[in-house]
Amino acid sequence: SGINAEYGRSGINAEYGGDFTNLSFPAVALALTLGPYHAISFTMNSDENITVSFRLLIPSKAAGSIIGKKAETIQEIISSCAYKAYLKVPESPPSPERLVLITCQMSDVSTVIVSICRKLFKCLKEDNTIPQDHWDEVLMLVSSNLVGFLVGPKGDTLKDIRMQSSCQRFKVYKDKLPHSEDRVVEIKGSEEEIAKALLLSLKIISDHPARHECISYMPGTAPDIDLDCGGYARFAVTSALLNPIQFTSGGTMDYGGSYDHHRAAAGAGGGGYDTNRIRDRSPMRTSGSKDIYIDDCYTRHIIGTGGNQIDNIRRVSGAEVEVAGNDTVRNKERKVTIYGRQEEIQIALTMINNAIAEKIKSDRESLKDYGYGVPYSGIFTKINAVEAFTDTNDMSEAQVEQQIYIPNSETKSVIGPKGSHINEIRQFTACNIKVQADSEVEGDMRMVTLKGTQRQLHKAVYMIRNIA
Repeated sequence: SGINAEYGRSGINAEYGGDFTNLSFPAVALALTLGPYHAISFTMNSDENITVSFRLLIPSKAAGSIIGKKAETIQEIISSCAYKAYLKVPESPPSPERLVLITCQMSDVSTVIVSICRKLFKCLKEDNTIPQDHWDEVLMLVSSNLVGFLVGPKGDTLKDIRMQSSCQRFKVYKDKLPHSEDRVVEIKGSEEEIAKALLLSLKIISDHPARHECISYMPGTAPDIDLDCGGYARFAVTSALLNPIQFTSGGTMDYGGSYDHHRAAAGAGGGGYDTNRIRDRSPMRTSGSKDIYIDDCYTRHIIGTGGNQIDNIRRVSGAEVEVAGNDTVRNKERKVTIYGRQEEIQIALTMINNAIAEKIKSDRESLKDYGYGVPYSGIFTKINAVEAFTDTNDMSEAQVEQQIYIPNSETKSVIGPKGSHINEIRQFTACNIKVQADSEVEGDMRMVTLKGTQRQLHKAVYMIRNIA
């Protein structure tokens, strides 16, 4: 009655294209209407059958082949079922991935999944952003409060599903998708193996109704680079696995003045790392151009060696991307102009943003070893973008002292506004650093005394030499 009150029978038919007039509703366990990007999840139990609702995640490029011209493919899949069913690929904001919402009888799950796999696998193989290892897989979304039932004690249930279905991979990603309670279940194998694994999963889930309402995943949410949550955004946005970002070094850069390395700290709500590292200074239009400004030290990472990275951004997004010349750089920011349709511009923006975020993440990961202080430094990241850092092999823990000299004219750059630069270097390298006072200086050079392990000194000297 709750569903009828909200939609009516005709309302459901109009929204989802399925004929529910002959379905009986003996027991509605759960009926949620959570907005246009969320599945209507309800489980109906009777002595004869069980109706299940579940969601798949597919690349946006595959949506058309599953929908078909005038929804012919959807109707074909629905008509192949023995019982009434519905299948919908709802609209979403510009995103590398889309949802597929499915409701059918348990006995028809295999028929639906095999039909979808035939269309999906072909699209995955034709998408040059998807690694080959993921060409024959299906991603199912499961609420985090139900994942435990799929995994089982010590992973026993997960192993049983893998063994009974003979699928090559049955993986539950450890992190939730951004801003949701959903987790990705990745199933790899033949069409029949995937269908069997998914069917076994749904039978387990149907025995354990959700304990409370959960926030469902909405495609279009920017991925968090620190999360291991699966999905196609990691491939289609960055092409990180097929087209890894390559870096070059060389050139010089003035690092004087203030640099707030906390500017990109965790965003509202805490947790995660804010990947919004571009400044938008033009309105979004349906078709046209968009100007953004990036820190110039990341320009080479967006362009890539021989232009391979920016060519990949153009190819995947369909937009034209122009990077302004060196003579246009102002306040260490470089202008990038993107031309195309709204969705093309949005994809290009996300790819540029993620290319920068990937570089920062790789720097942070490389510094999680012992021997240094805090795990991240904005100053180090900027310097490393120009002059790549090479670590020392000396892992001795003995404390040593070293003196180096810097030009007096570069002292302000090393110390920074209110000592911000030198304090960041101290915290990042765990070195004791003392800069010679003005009253002690003789001539044009100033002594800097450092104390720490050889590894700590090596990094501190690298930062001081290159920031000056």
